[in-house]
Amino acid sequence: MAQNSEGFFKQFHENINSALDDVTRNNFANLESNSKRVSYLCSLPLIKSYDLLSDVSKIEIGGDFPVKKDLDKARAFKDEGNKAVQKGDWTKSLHLYSQSLLFMPQKESDELSIVYANRSAALNHLEQYEDSLTDIRRCLSLGYPRHLRYKVYERRARCLLVLKRNQEAIQAFQDTISALDEANNLNKEKRQKMRTDAKLMLEVLNKGLVLAGNPKDPEPLKKTPPKPKLPGKHNSQYPAASDAIQIEYDNNKGRFAIATRDLSAGEVLLVEKPHSGVLLGEYCKTHCHNCFLKCPIPIPCPKCPNVIFCSDKCLDAALQSYHGYECHILPLLWKSGCSITCHIALRMITQKTKEYFTKIYNDLENKTTGLYKTDDYKNIYHLVSHEDKRQKQDFLHRTQMTIFLLKLLELSGYFESKTRKNPIDLNEIKTMEFEDIHGDDISLFGSLILKNLQILQFNAHEVFELQCLKPKVGQYVIKHDGKSVFLAGAVFPTLALFNHSCDPGVVRYFCGPYVVVRAVKNIKKGEEVAENYGPIFTTVPKQKRQADLKDQYWFDCTCLPCQQNWPTYDEMTENYMRFKCDSDQPCPNVVPVPYDCKDFMLQCGLCQQYTNILKGLKSLQVDYTNTFIN
Repeated sequence: MAQNSEGFFKQFHENINSALDDVTRNNFANLESNSKRVSYLCSLPLIKSYDLLSDVSKIEIGGDFPVKKDLDKARAFKDEGNKAVQKGDWTKSLHLYSQSLLFMPQKESDELSIVYANRSAALNHLEQYEDSLTDIRRCLSLGYPRHLRYKVYERRARCLLVLKRNQEAIQAFQDTISALDEANNLNKEKRQKMRTDAKLMLEVLNKGLVLAGNPKDPEPLKKTPPKPKLPGKHNSQYPAASDAIQIEYDNNKGRFAIATRDLSAGEVLLVEKPHSGVLLGEYCKTHCHNCFLKCPIPIPCPKCPNVIFCSDKCLDAALQSYHGYECHILPLLWKSGCSITCHIALRMITQKTKEYFTKIYNDLENKTTGLYKTDDYKNIYHLVSHEDKRQKQDFLHRTQMTIFLLKLLELSGYFESKTRKNPIDLNEIKTMEFEDIHGDDISLFGSLILKNLQILQFNAHEVFELQCLKPKVGQYVIKHDGKSVFLAGAVFPTLALFNHSCDPGVVRYFCGPYVVVRAVKNIKKGEEVAENYGPIFTTVPKQKRQADLKDQYWFDCTCLPCQQNWPTYDEMTENYMRFKCDSDQPCPNVVPVPYDCKDFMLQCGLCQQYTNILKGLKSLQVDYTNTFIN
């Protein structure tokens, strides 16, 4: 069978569209609320009877469905890892043991603990001692066989010695001696030698600590990078932003950011965690599903083989919120071919409890007046959605996606406020009909998801990772072939309030899930602080920039580069300079001046007025001089 890489939602959409008659379409077009649109479409017999299974079965991408661990795969990876160890290839064994952990069922605790112990040995040989200690803790918590525990206790002691955590090493050597009493499979001579070595190390360590005055052990090294911090004072109303900016509003521009004082290039103006973010499916086995950091030593989800985490903290955070519900439906999301924004629209629901939304639902239309908090859904709800400008076909398409996402919510157990314990049965997707008891849930959460899909069209951001694959060292300089890789999608409520400019005043980059916004030029007090939504004047011509922005964001850009039609870098030349027409009447033209021109009064080809270029030349001279003086 040829692999279908498009996903099944396209087929679902086409089938529904072709089956709708004119009366149904007109009835739908006359509906005036999101909840009514969703409820109406859900009530149609052609939706209720739709067999999703036949579409899903044709799609090979997106992982196995129903979701389950695979003991045979886990054992095969473990055996290959053991073979790599015999060959001394510890790097390969580390990768293979990690793959084994991914597929190993949680109920097979003995085998799971052994794989963690084996991976700790690989990490120890690769001198990744903190990570080796972490895997040792995990294997012991899972009930590592008692007759083998002397191995990991002794390994833990050696790791702690390298890390100079001598107090802990003493306890580890004592545990080693105790565990040797239960090492039934270890021959007598080897057991005696290990006991003697451990006692000798205890004697040396105890004497050394007494001579040193019993110093405390150093703190364990932190594995994760520090959270980025906003320097200086925070804005009193928008705590993710600096007090150097303020959010203003007018009828034409909506909400936008301005500088409350003169800003210098390089200043950090905003550090914000996303309200909701989703990792792209293609990075689910290389990056943390929760914080998007790369995971060379992954921690698997205990229930599925589809995602990994960088730490127990991220794993617990995910399982206690969104992944607890999404675990069994992820392959359906990926197989559907839906965009990352559709997944974010769902994640905005699954990351909070059903009770949270039922409590705030009736108050959503009232804007918050206090702190503009990142995790407050009401702030997301009031971002621009242009609902009043949408065509009926746009609503129809998004409502169809909403129904699919609602079905996933029902399958996940979200409407019962409890996560599934068993995999989804294939018969559960043979129909799109919802259970009668979920009628109110369909109306409430359908309206929210449909609203989310509209909001995210204009307010979602791509999350990038800078990958520097091959650094090249030259004389006095290090070069790299770095590139930004699209890793995830997210919505940042405060950043979403910044307007666009084709010549932005800020740049954004990412530290895990956090976005950091810095000024890239000096900005005067009272001037707008704008970011860039994609097209920038240096590389994209005005006509294409305007077309792209109109198509994606539904506005006509009136920034300075668009008003004055600034040239792209490719259009610039060293053979002439360009001066803005300086006539008495407003003129958007630019006057080209050849480098060998001897005149200082030049006629504008558009308004026919004359421009004195001496003033511009003097400004250039001052800027050039100041560059070298400073």
